[in-house]
Amino acid sequence: MEPTRPGRFDVETADALGVPAGPERGRLQRGETIVVADGREIAPDAVLGPPRPGRKVVLAGDTAPSRSVLEAARAADLLVHEATFCEEERARAAETSHSTAADAAEIARAADVSLLALTHLSSRYAGRQVADEARAVFPQTEVPRDFDIIDVRFEERGGPRLIKGGALHERDGGPLAPEREPIATGEEVA
Repeated sequence: MEPTRPGRFDVETADALGVPAGPERGRLQRGETIVVADGREIAPDAVLGPPRPGRKVVLAGDTAPSRSVLEAARAADLLVHEATFCEEERARAAETSHSTAADAAEIARAADVSLLALTHLSSRYAGRQVADEARAVFPQTEVPRDFDIIDVRFEERGGPRLIKGGALHERDGGPLAPEREPIATGEEVA
């Protein structure tokens, strides 16, 4: 989890208070009080909005559904969770300490995450089948494939999203996307 970020800088208020453009504004954003030309002290809270949360990404790995993953994932921007099986193999999932797509989706729903990315799929399933099962429980589910990128943008910039084939496009020297903030890539495995 990233640390809390400063609130948005209010340019109009800074202008009205006589804060000059330049390093003084940066100091305010870093939490320092400044003195303007007429001798008044300007505190950061005069020009900054409320603090904003950093991004939170949780990688669950190869696991059966667990309370510890649920607690760690609370309010995460992205939960990457395995979904080795679909519901018809629930007994096999329990026997091998794996999760079904619905199990992972239940954790994502209960933890109130923004996006669920399912990985570690059994080769017996197509990604669409796993995605459909999970989306019935948690609609904000993706099943990344090799070379996809999950761009974990700040909430005010639209939140996390899947960029299909994004790593290939970037490798070939093309622009990926404006304001890209990649955190995780996914792959299907047997």
